[in-house]
Parts: sequence; C-alpha cells; structure tokens
Amino acid sequence: MPRADDRLARSLVAVAVVFILIALAVAITGGGSFQLAGILLRSHDPVRPLLAAALLLGITAWRGTATVSAALEWHWELLERHATWAAAVLSMVALLAAVHWGAFIAGGSDSYCYLNQAELLSRGTVHDYEPLSADPAWPGNAWSFAPAGHIPMGITAPALVPICPAGYPLLMAGARRLAGRNAMFWITPLMGGLAVYLAFILGHRLAGSAAGLLTAALTLSSPTFLFQLFQPMNDVTAAALWCAVLVAAMQEERSDLARALFSGVLAAAAITVRPNLLPLAVAAGVGLALLVPHRTLRQRLTIVTVFGLAAVPGALVVMAIQDAMYGSPFKSGYGDLDKMFAAAHVMPNAQRYGRWLIEAQTPVIAAALLSPWLLTGSRGRRYALWLMVFAAITFACYLPYVVFDAWWYTRFLLPATVPLLALSAGVIVALIARAPAPARLIVFGLLTTALVAVSIRTAVSRDVFIIRDLEWRFRSAGERVAALPANAALITLHHSGSVRFYAGRSTFGWADIEKGRLDDALAFLRRHGRKPYLMFEGWEEPQFRERFSGERLGALDWPPFAEVDGVKLYDPDDYDRQRNGERIITERVVTSKR
Repeated sequence: MPRADDRLARSLVAVAVVFILIALAVAITGGGSFQLAGILLRSHDPVRPLLAAALLLGITAWRGTATVSAALEWHWELLERHATWAAAVLSMVALLAAVHWGAFIAGGSDSYCYLNQAELLSRGTVHDYEPLSADPAWPGNAWSFAPAGHIPMGITAPALVPICPAGYPLLMAGARRLAGRNAMFWITPLMGGLAVYLAFILGHRLAGSAAGLLTAALTLSSPTFLFQLFQPMNDVTAAALWCAVLVAAMQEERSDLARALFSGVLAAAAITVRPNLLPLAVAAGVGLALLVPHRTLRQRLTIVTVFGLAAVPGALVVMAIQDAMYGSPFKSGYGDLDKMFAAAHVMPNAQRYGRWLIEAQTPVIAAALLSPWLLTGSRGRRYALWLMVFAAITFACYLPYVVFDAWWYTRFLLPATVPLLALSAGVIVALIARAPAPARLIVFGLLTTALVAVSIRTAVSRDVFIIRDLEWRFRSAGERVAALPANAALITLHHSGSVRFYAGRSTFGWADIEKGRLDDALAFLRRHGRKPYLMFEGWEEPQFRERFSGERLGALDWPPFAEVDGVKLYDPDDYDRQRNGERIITERVVTSKR
C-alpha cells in the first residue's frame, strides 16, 4: 500500500495537471461559462489556474522533485491501465453531446431523404406517391411532385423515390418499428458513441492504450465528426462501421477465418450504408490476408474468400433495393455516373479536401504519413501501411466525384479520417515515449488538450454547435402547417420534405410549374378539393417573383398570414381579400429551440 505522503503527492499532482490543462484550454478557446449542479462556473483567465497548478506542484516538490516525478510516473501508468474506462467516458460524451446539440429534425434534402425512406421501409415499401400526379392537366412536370431528396420514376402517376442509399434508413426503420417515430433520430447518436469507442480500439491495437485514448479524443472533437453527429445523416454510421471492419480485422486473438468472417459481415453492413465505398471492402479483405505473417498462398486465398463471401450479402441487398427503387440493380438515385464522376474533378477536389482536412483536423493529421517509420515493430509498420492504403482508397472514391465548395463535405472522408487520426496518434505517442518517464503525462496532456481545444474552437467558429438553431425553422414551420386544414396543399420548394414529415400535407415544387401558369396550378388544386397555400424562405421569394413575373399572384404583394421563424406562409385567397379592403394580419411566431 502506498504511504499517506505518496497518496497526497499523487492527489496534488493530479489536481495540478488538471489546472494546467484548464489553463491551456482557456488560452486557446478564450474560456467560457457553464453550469454544474446548478452552480455557474466561469473561466476566462488562464493565469489563475496556472498559479494554482504552480502552488500545488510547489507544495508537492517541498519534499524533493523525486516526489513529483514518482507521482507523474504513477499517473501515466494509471492512464495506460485504465484507458478503456476513459474511452468509455468519451464515448458517452459523444452520445450526450448528440442529444444536447443534435438537430433531431427533418430539414434539408439529405435528412428528409433518410427519414422518409426509413418510414417507407418500415411500412414495407420503397416508393411514395402523389395521387394528383395521375391527372395530366397539372401545369408542371413530374419533378414538381417530388419532395426534397426524392426523384420521380415513371411517366403516368410517377413514383416518388428516395435518392439516398438504404443501409442507414434500414437501421432507422428498425428503430421506428421498435420504439416509434422519434427513435429514428437515435441511430446517429448511438453510432457516434460507438465510433468514438471503436476509434479508441483502433488506436490501441495500432500503438497502445495512450494512442487509443488520443484517437478517441481527436475523433470526438473533430469538427467534421461533430457536424455530422448532430444531424440525422449516414456519415457517422458509415465511419463507425468501416472502423469496426478495421478493428475486427486487427483482432489477432481470433483465428484467421474468424477475423475474416466477422470483418466481412461488418463490411456487408457498411456497404449497404455507402455502396460507393465497396472498394474499401476489397482493401480490407486483401489487406487482412496480407497482414497475417507466415501464411501460405492457399491460406491467404482462403482468408480473402471467407471475407468476400461474408461481405457479398451487403452488395446483394443494395442491388435488390436499387432494383425495387429504380428498376435496375445498377442504378442509383444520384443520376448518371458519367455526369457525377470525371477526371476534371480530381485536381479541384484534391486541393479542396486537402485544405479542408488540414483546417478541420489541424496539420497534426499529416503526422500519419510518418507512421510507417515511427511505429515500432514490423507489425506496427504493416498496420500503418494498410491503414494508409485504406485511407487513400477512400480519397480515390471521391476525388473524381462532383466538386463541392463547402468544408463539411469532408464528411465523405470520415471513414478515412478515423484511421488517419489513429496513425497520427500513434506517431505522437511514439515520440512521447522517447521523453523521460515523468514528463510523458504532462506532454501527453498538453498535446491532447491543445489539439482538442483547437478543434473545438474550429467547430464553434463554423457554427457546428448551433445546427439545431439553424435547422429549427423546418420543424416549427412544418408544425404550423399541420394546423392548417386537412386538405391543405403547399406550393413550396425548400420545405417540401419537412412539410410532408411534420404536417403530412402534399407539396408541389414551384420551380417546376410552367412559367405563366401559377393561376392554373392553383385552379388545378382547387378542382381536386385542395386548399392551396404558398410557403417560402426569404431568399426564395425573389426567385419566385422572377419566375412568375406578370402573373396576378406572382409579385407576392400581399401580406403572409403567418411568419414562423422567418418562414412565410401565404394564402392566395388573401390577395382578393386585401384588394377588397380587408386587412390581412400576419401571425409572427418565434419558437423555442428546445
């Protein structure tokens, strides 16, 4: 048993280290305020925690610097022994962060696509329909019936088909059947917590427990990871599943065939979530066969075969669903491949993704390039080369893809980002291991805190933590539409998905109504017993006015009857009421984000 003096020294050193890390975090982020058990805590000055740390270390060093060194070494060993529990805490933090800051909202095209497809699958179908599309008198094309994230299939009464892959919606559909509609939103938080813990295991198997803990911390604080953690989209699920494939393949305590089987099954699940990342399954299967040392060619071929047979069902599920949705197992909802992929896209995407990745993850992620030389042993080098190839293939899947101009499209690269962070963490820990034992805890804590603080500051500057605020209007405006008459039909565009999700009302895209025929569209809806309304974001109104310039209602020159969190709702009948002298009063609503 340690002496009382030793226990006191360890306690004082632990608190001092915490104060040092707080000071560093405050210096980088500028500090902040938060409540703990009803008590408001503020920290904006890094000097005070540094002075407190210096005082505690001074008290500990009163008996000699050897006391401080011994306490630091003890805490480093404690960190390595109990890193698994620390990783579990980080995993829970990811889950709680998703619950606290997450936008559990059907907003734009991606989120509505996944959510509506999940609802369709839970009912045993893959198509949606608009009954009015069967009437050829509608003065618009088939696209006007398709809500955000969907495409029309067929000529007469077209089916409205989600464009997104079905793996993630299948998980959501299962949650919906088990626990109701709101349970669909729980998939991403749960997969986010799983991804952080799997990141720990990946780093641990690569370079030890400290590297695993650093990998988990870097993953959790990644602006890209957080951006997707707070939305009902498939990126975090894809990253978690591919990380699980890598972890299973590195599980050396299992037999070769067990590793191949388990990682192949996980690859099948990952393929259903992101079918375009099928090449990663090849990288994982072939890499596993090559990684195991001292095997014959026949044994390696057996490993690849078992992995492939386990992964094939994922591809078959994708093909079956695509055949049911689009009429061919080789079609997707995103359009023609020759239009989406082109050699001309490679250089612009390489420049963008490279810059965005460094900006979001800090230049430390480039340390992964040093891993084949700095990770110890032939095993570490083999795994490092394999993970780098895995990451390179992920990049290769997206470099020829459509060129985007927003940093958060690094979400495509999340399956590669986690392995790269693990490699970077391995390099950092390998360098720290060369320092004197007493200094390792301080250096590790300072680097981890600095990297996490910089990443969080980047996330804050990029509005990651206010996604729910930015998306809230989709929900609040959709719920306001739910209060309209049951026969309401909304002519809208940006809110076509959220209106269907929250109000269950039909939507018709104004951008696909023929120019000069807005009145005809309204008359069409009335003939079918529908009460038409117009619904716009502020930026949509000028475009609407331009498209229907010169028409009776095209100028939108009467007041909306409601404006909910900036979204305007117009009743076309109010146009004549105002012309007849009736005053139209706008109901203005600003709702709570909770």
